[in-house]
Amino acid sequence: MRLEDITVEVRDKSLTRRGLVRPEELQLELTDHFNNVGEWKLTLAAESPLANILRTPGAGVIVTGPTDVLMSGPMVKAEFAATQEDPGGSITFEGVSDTVCLADALAFPDPTNPNGASQTLAHDVRQGPAEDVMHSFVMANIGPTAPVERRKTHLAASTSSGRGPAVIKSARFPVLGNLLAELAVLGKLGFRVVQRGKGLVFETYEITDRTRLIRLDVQNGSLAGQRVAISPPGVTRAVVAGQGELVKRQFLQVQTPESVAAEADWGRRIEQFIDQRQTDNWEELQQAGDEAMESSGFTAVNVQVVPMEDGAMRFGLDWGLGDRVSVVVEEQELTSNATGVVIRIDADGFRVGVLLGDPAGFNASAAMAKRVTNTEARVSQLERTSDAGVAADNQLMSIMGVW
Repeated sequence: MRLEDITVEVRDKSLTRRGLVRPEELQLELTDHFNNVGEWKLTLAAESPLANILRTPGAGVIVTGPTDVLMSGPMVKAEFAATQEDPGGSITFEGVSDTVCLADALAFPDPTNPNGASQTLAHDVRQGPAEDVMHSFVMANIGPTAPVERRKTHLAASTSSGRGPAVIKSARFPVLGNLLAELAVLGKLGFRVVQRGKGLVFETYEITDRTRLIRLDVQNGSLAGQRVAISPPGVTRAVVAGQGELVKRQFLQVQTPESVAAEADWGRRIEQFIDQRQTDNWEELQQAGDEAMESSGFTAVNVQVVPMEDGAMRFGLDWGLGDRVSVVVEEQELTSNATGVVIRIDADGFRVGVLLGDPAGFNASAAMAKRVTNTEARVSQLERTSDAGVAADNQLMSIMGVW
């Protein structure tokens, strides 16, 4: 990916494209996260006509790369600044990706009822191929088939290709994006919301294994730099608890050959309790354990890399967010998924950095944030059933020493 591959358009509240930021004026920072909400930051001269449009609530940007839209999303903050050198001043706009609509919404027990206080169903249970279930939850809660009060403006109907294993999922007020992430990890799928034409689209796509084609290595010229950490698994044995009390409660232990092998490698048996009291379905209990194994039941490979701009394996063209690639570390070939990307364009030039694996493996604050998020999720789950994000990779390039 190169500077000439990037275009930035400003849109208004109705998603109408109002103008293109000139390349010579472009000051952009974009951070995207696999199956999560991304962020962007754009600086414009205060006298720019586009600045007046972008500072209006509901306005946003569309960032397009060499082959597709990289990110689109609304503005959430506008900050004016002036100096002696620039008395006219500039406005720095901050925003998020359109995927934020999945973080804004809950999956209601009865999505046909828009009033969260008068829900008469215990759970919204859906089953089928993982991709079908993901689309079904989105359309029922915020899509065109949802009640008018809860519909996401401009979100169009989406289509599924029926990919992924057969799943069953019960929803009772979880964050819609979290629910989708749990299903996506089982189906090895990616998802996002992005603007296409005059509307927003919820998209799902299959993770591509490019480990035989993409081999990142400082020695072969595909990387300008790298930082790598290998860490123990997050869990090797998951104890999933369903319904019932005390000795009559349902319990299921889940492990995989990979988690057991990691257990032997590290000499640690790492156990995790998963509260699933909202269901008595053994398939759903097994699925909850499988989700934990897919997420962290293995030796974690966490890599921060700076791809060469003129390399033969360019990010955004030959591989992208979510893809599984190979990286050579100390003469060992490891594999991991691209889970984040940071792009910066300013007077100093164009820079791109990619995160492979889990950012919590590099930064203590990210690890703490991840633990807090997990704790909040468990508490929220307990609260929901008793009554019946990360953006730590912003420092990526500075860690690599190129900013």
